[in-house]
Amino acid sequence: MDTVISFKAGETIIEEGDEGSWAYVILSGKARIFKQTSAGEVTLAVVENGEVFGEMALIEDRPRSASVKAETNLKLRVISREHFNELLRENPSRLIPIMKSLFERLRQSSDMLAERMDGHEKGIEALLEGQSEKAKKALNNRKLLITRFPFRIGRYVPPDDSEMDVFYTNNLAIEEEKPYVISRNHLSINYEGGKLWVVDRGSAFGIVVNGMELGGKAKKTRIPLETDQCQIIIGPPTSGFVFLLSRYTP
Repeated sequence: MDTVISFKAGETIIEEGDEGSWAYVILSGKARIFKQTSAGEVTLAVVENGEVFGEMALIEDRPRSASVKAETNLKLRVISREHFNELLRENPSRLIPIMKSLFERLRQSSDMLAERMDGHEKGIEALLEGQSEKAKKALNNRKLLITRFPFRIGRYVPPDDSEMDVFYTNNLAIEEEKPYVISRNHLSINYEGGKLWVVDRGSAFGIVVNGMELGGKAKKTRIPLETDQCQIIIGPPTSGFVFLLSRYTP
């Protein structure tokens, strides 16, 4: 069932840095999306009737990247991640406004990525191996040769689990018992601009790469592999999932 909520002009709807797993469709009124920067407050967009905001929370587990405030009295329809997945399976036509907004955001991200990349070198490979017992078990006590990028890593979710959603996709799915430290879509290993990159995919607890924290509560979400190899801890430093990533030359 839809949830409809109201805000008065001037009230804050989303605070940058807040946790959230729902989006909003504007039924009436107008809202302003803004972000705090070193130069002060910057307005990113003004949205009104029929438009959507907060939609990235439906597919990633990261804090809100911007704040939203009601410019006028506002009436909103709330879409939770669970409701989103349910509608996507049973009544996708109702999600057209959200999907348009989401695909536009993804298109913009793709364009930005294309601008950063200067071509994919054919034949590049990487080697992933476990350094801890948990990591070795995740790889079945073998070294894993990676030949296609991006290579996505996350927690294994059974097909009939309530957490399963249409955006779940991993090349390496790691089984873990509760309490979880690995997110469903945790990180990826990319090849961009002649370098291997470790990229957080919106995980809850982040990654530690050669002692540097990425994702989770850290602002930095990606780092290049500047040497031939690096240590990757999936989750917090104490998670026990310790891997070694190496650039591999056949």
